[in-house]
Amino acid sequence: MAESCNYHSAAAAAWRCQPCSRHYCGDCIPGASANYPNGRPDCPLCHKPIDFIGASNGAKPFWQMGLFYFKYALQPGPLTVLALATGASLLISGFGILSLALLLATVALVTRYNLLVIERLAGGQLQAPAFGDALDGNSAPLFAKVIGMTLIAGFVGYKLMAFSQGALQLYSLALSLLAPAAMIVLALEKSLRAAINPLKLLQFTLIIGWPYWLLWLATSAVSAAPGYLLLLIGGKLPLWAIAPVVAASTSYFYIVTSAMMGYICLARQQRLGIIAERDDEVDYLEEREFDRARALAESQILMREGDFKAARRTLVECLRRFPDDPALNERYYRLLLATQDKKALRELGPHLLEKFIRMNRAHKAAELYLATDPLPTIDKSHLRHSLAEALYRQQKYRHAAQLLNNLHKEDWDYRHLDAAYVLLAQIYIDGFNREDLARKLLTYVRQKFPDSNLRKQVDTLEKVLAGAQVAT
Repeated sequence: MAESCNYHSAAAAAWRCQPCSRHYCGDCIPGASANYPNGRPDCPLCHKPIDFIGASNGAKPFWQMGLFYFKYALQPGPLTVLALATGASLLISGFGILSLALLLATVALVTRYNLLVIERLAGGQLQAPAFGDALDGNSAPLFAKVIGMTLIAGFVGYKLMAFSQGALQLYSLALSLLAPAAMIVLALEKSLRAAINPLKLLQFTLIIGWPYWLLWLATSAVSAAPGYLLLLIGGKLPLWAIAPVVAASTSYFYIVTSAMMGYICLARQQRLGIIAERDDEVDYLEEREFDRARALAESQILMREGDFKAARRTLVECLRRFPDDPALNERYYRLLLATQDKKALRELGPHLLEKFIRMNRAHKAAELYLATDPLPTIDKSHLRHSLAEALYRQQKYRHAAQLLNNLHKEDWDYRHLDAAYVLLAQIYIDGFNREDLARKLLTYVRQKFPDSNLRKQVDTLEKVLAGAQVAT
């Protein structure tokens, strides 16, 4: 079952901090590897490097991916390998030195590519590697190690022949059972010693668990497929076509089994000690956006953990650089609410609310204003007006009216007093059915502001009130 993020329960975890036993999603750890100084993010809590588990955490069980393995071998990289093997088989003629060299070079490249398939899939890369990735100079050394494994296995079998036939049969069965584990260990560690160490191989099978034996059955069946295919169609092919068919089918099913071996490691990535590499270029953020996203993510995590001082430090530091960022300001305001810092809310609340108004976030200012207990005292008339307008739209009539009541007594020079009182009249009409108070306000506006641009609106409201009076 996939692990969920500790701070976003609906999101699958993409990162894990082993010391903290915390799981993080992509929102908690924003950006790409290139955004971090060491190419690897640190834990927001303990500041130690964290492990990427995105691919393994979301991986389906091995046995549910049957079609994936066969389609995997039809990608451009594997098809290039198939073409190389097929072409080489057509060029090989007899057992001359050139033919033998070509055969060995082809087998070495195919072997290297298949080991690369295991390595990349184990690391979480579901896209098949390009053929050029196998041309890294490791083909000959790894092929030599595969030959070494074969020779050592044959030598041990030869020695066991001196004991009994039963011992040899038991050894042959053990070789068959541990062969996938040996190839996987060689692909991941590139060590001949590790690949022939029976204790290492046994430990590997125990880490994988019972799906390993399912892997063994699947790879055994798929590995036998080229032989059965040749039996079915071999008699119908011309002699010159037999070698290419054998080469192509063997290469194809070899890649299929390698895909199986690589994928089964994916779900046990962490227990096997595999460090996955992220292909995350598209997640890269510019420096300003990354700093902002990281501050938001870390402050949320710290708040959830109850470390409000650290969260506040993180936000204040980022707000110094981005003072007008809406998300940072909202997070800071909510931090003050969460800590019930009444002094800060009393002193900073109106300033922060004014910021939201200035940033065209009046709805957010109204939301935060109502969330504050006790309600902050608003001295600036334009802020009271803007908040009241936003509250009116949200049908919070009582709070909107409180902000505008007696505004003319407290700020006679407010240049939008006519608009504020027309709004208050609308609040009385829609929210309280107080037509009497609305008429008084409209009369006040008509008398005190004869040149107001709102005369048409005043006329309309007065007609509405007149119609309501006739109806009653």
